[in-house]
Amino acid sequence: MCGIAGIFHFSQDPISEESINRLTDAVAHRGPDGRGTWLLATQTVALGQRRLSILDLSDAGKQPMPDQTGRYWITFNGEIYNFLEIRQELAQKGYQFHTESDTEVILAAYHAWGQEMLHTFNGMWAFAIYDTQTNELFLARDRFGVKPLYYYLSEKQLIFSSEIQAIHKILGKQHPLNQVVVADLLRGKSYFHGTAQTYLQDVYALGGGQSLVVKNSKATIQTWYNLPQVQVPASLVEQAEILRTLCIDACKLRLRSDVPIGTCLSGGLDSGSITAIISQLKPEGSRFAHYTHRGFCAAFPNSTIDESQEAAYLSKQLGSRLDVVQITPPSGTELETAMQSCDGFMHALAFYPIWKLYQYIKNQGITVTLDGQGPDELLGGYSPVREGLKAALQEKKLNWFIDIYQTYAQAGEFAGVSSKANTYAAFKDVVKTELKRLVGKPTIIAPYHSDLVPLRQQLRPEWNELDRSLYKQFFQSPLPSILNQYDRASMASGVECRMPFMDYRVVEFVFSLPTTSKVGGGYTKRVLREAMQGILPDETRLRKRKIGFNAPIVEWFTGNLKTWMADQMNSTAFLQSNYFDGKKIQADFEQFTKSNNPQWDYAWLFWAPVHFAWWQKNL
Repeated sequence: MCGIAGIFHFSQDPISEESINRLTDAVAHRGPDGRGTWLLATQTVALGQRRLSILDLSDAGKQPMPDQTGRYWITFNGEIYNFLEIRQELAQKGYQFHTESDTEVILAAYHAWGQEMLHTFNGMWAFAIYDTQTNELFLARDRFGVKPLYYYLSEKQLIFSSEIQAIHKILGKQHPLNQVVVADLLRGKSYFHGTAQTYLQDVYALGGGQSLVVKNSKATIQTWYNLPQVQVPASLVEQAEILRTLCIDACKLRLRSDVPIGTCLSGGLDSGSITAIISQLKPEGSRFAHYTHRGFCAAFPNSTIDESQEAAYLSKQLGSRLDVVQITPPSGTELETAMQSCDGFMHALAFYPIWKLYQYIKNQGITVTLDGQGPDELLGGYSPVREGLKAALQEKKLNWFIDIYQTYAQAGEFAGVSSKANTYAAFKDVVKTELKRLVGKPTIIAPYHSDLVPLRQQLRPEWNELDRSLYKQFFQSPLPSILNQYDRASMASGVECRMPFMDYRVVEFVFSLPTTSKVGGGYTKRVLREAMQGILPDETRLRKRKIGFNAPIVEWFTGNLKTWMADQMNSTAFLQSNYFDGKKIQADFEQFTKSNNPQWDYAWLFWAPVHFAWWQKNL
């Protein structure tokens, strides 16, 4: 787990050491344990890496790393969890290994299988391999884009890095912004994470499941992974048995580490399932006996989104230690420190409690965590009520229609957010739309639309509306944004965040299930709840109340952060911005803080322009 960087000059113009050093050191926070650069003798190719030591803590694991022949050089960010199995297979082919790292295994696999090696990997990765014989550069990213990889491509050069801000430092402060992405972000949206676009013009994200090859001064992008349909049993019980086995093995693989491991535990189904599973696992040999049986929970005192009591109760039942980290409203200085650590500006303030939590975790000597991202998007946790109701109508299943309505109506009541009210509003919209369709009258539905083009549009024709919604949530929004947010916030403190539910075997299996196994029987994430029977205590496993992880922005904006927010909005840069109407936003914020019933959706609109204006001043 690291920060990677590289420059490839297509001409014979030499790359300066200052350029690769600057690009590499711009991601220093991602790798506090080591630093390395490599410059080709002709000075036309340079690789850099900042190391976060996870596997093989010795100097033998440092990067950039050559293979044993010196032909290939790699800079690698991420983990190949099944590297031991691949290493054994390669050893049978005659390959020898001199380190205990997964990096060396990638190099040997590339020598043996070329680009086809990617299909054998189970993990998260972004890496670049340079071939000194053919002058080819090969970049690749994991199936679902868990680890970031950005690049700038012109007629003269390719620049790549783990973070956009690093490339920005090379291109200069005056490099133009991508107006479409900035417009989306300023509306509090984050669709661009599911596209190739970034907030900088001509700087792109290599997509999940994509590779980029530079050959003869030409760059070619290919999609090496597409979501397959796999065989699944018909009964929910059998489906749950398979999912349980896959989840256990996914957790087991992700416990491979030479440094201490903890978990992030919110007290809900997803993180609770992971903690419950690994609490029962036995260490895989002495080398990987580094699970600390410690969980970490972000608590929000006096807030309706606080789940620390549920987390503490579950932790006690599982016999693990829980550190409850009180996330109180930050001072302006601390908030600006967190903002500075971001790769650009954030569309939501939710990044701050994540950043604060991982800062605490690192200070406790923990370098790796297992986290629960994925099930909400895979299994209907984010209340796709309209799509679910439409799917039931498409399937002509009245009982399922009623089931979906009741399921989402029982997700909980919070300050500014009512599951009952939202579900009823969705019900009325769907019924109204369906009635107009039956009588032949056109219905105009105008949801928010982005001009950004998604990277993946692999929708299957047999999918109903709920299937399609879950696919978009996973591959387009919000999951790509959440993955990016966790990567940025955790790596700011040098902590690796591993996600068992993002194991490709789990993802492929769940996407092949019928939607009634995902939402039904009165529950979201139905098959996961069934799979965790006997592993996760029922009080957690069957809890219907759903709280999404966020910052308590209503309380903070009307309380401790009110003055700081008002000061930011009163700045000349904010009021005279060319990107938004600063005076109107300032007036709206003043009205919001005076309201007797401030709403969450209204509060959401204020953060992005504030962070953007601050970011522009502090580039």
